[in-house]
Amino acid sequence: ADARERDGGHRQPRGWRDLWRQERGKGAQEVFVWCRALGSWYDSSSGMSGWLKRAATFRAKTLVRSTVRVRGERDESPLLSQRRFAAHMRTAQTAMAASNSPVADVVEAARGIFSKRPPPHKITEKDVEGILTSLERITVAQVGLTKKAGEERCRTERLLRMSPQEQRKSRPPITYHHIYECRDFTVGIFCIPENCDIPIHNHPDMTVCSKVLYGKVHLEAYDKAPDLESSMQALEAPDTLYARKVRDEIISEGDGPVACFSEKANIHRFYAEESCAILDVLGPPYDSGEGREIAYYREIALGELGGLGKRLGNNVVVLQEVSPPNDFVVEGRPYTGEQVGED
Repeated sequence: ADARERDGGHRQPRGWRDLWRQERGKGAQEVFVWCRALGSWYDSSSGMSGWLKRAATFRAKTLVRSTVRVRGERDESPLLSQRRFAAHMRTAQTAMAASNSPVADVVEAARGIFSKRPPPHKITEKDVEGILTSLERITVAQVGLTKKAGEERCRTERLLRMSPQEQRKSRPPITYHHIYECRDFTVGIFCIPENCDIPIHNHPDMTVCSKVLYGKVHLEAYDKAPDLESSMQALEAPDTLYARKVRDEIISEGDGPVACFSEKANIHRFYAEESCAILDVLGPPYDSGEGREIAYYREIALGELGGLGKRLGNNVVVLQEVSPPNDFVVEGRPYTGEQVGED
């Protein structure tokens, strides 16, 4: 029982120092867990268990304080004990903040769908609604990109006064900020400099939810069109396929998140009209051992197709699988935003 029960429930402790002194003086052969991270006191048999479920990274053992004295053990000074307890409180509050952060909400929403490993072709926009809603709330400040966003806006203004050759020399690399990864999904941010792109690529048996955090990006997305294989002539070029372009638009931070599915908009390209950052949730991750290996494509120009190019309908294109361009490089960068708790 805690201090309230011993006093008949008539008095709330004035603070953790009072409660610590009160219980230490009695020398009770018990273990107490005190926590004020939620603004209320909890005993170890009831409320704490619920709190622990919400604070994913919190370890209960760091708050356990036993009043049992071991033979030969020296008394710890009250000041040192108080300092240690205060440090435990800061750890608990940090854990709670991580578990309740908008970035953690994205991870939990992704876990809710991808940990069940539903058949990829059965996942719909309604299934990922929670992920899209969570992505909608993410800001550059929450993911530690406020400074970078400001620098990129200034760089864009300077580019307007440069020649094309000078622009190429001053162009920074595409970077990736890893946030979270498990066997079921990954979360991370691609930062793409102006006039650079992530080439046309696919996501076999995967679902991707994306949100532009700053800047403007030209999104082109395609659906495979196997139905055209029989109605049109066979393609002579190797590793080619018919596809329909289903999205061709510019999206910015003011627009909502977008999603691509295993059989809908699964092949896409991001081209940075302005330097931009894109938060990606991808599930399940690429894994060549399970048949999810990335492939890159180029859109074949109509002139290369001869007479076939004239017969293609609106939005019908031919994609050819190719190696990624030599100048396509993505460099890793540390993630400095709100932290996400471990599993």
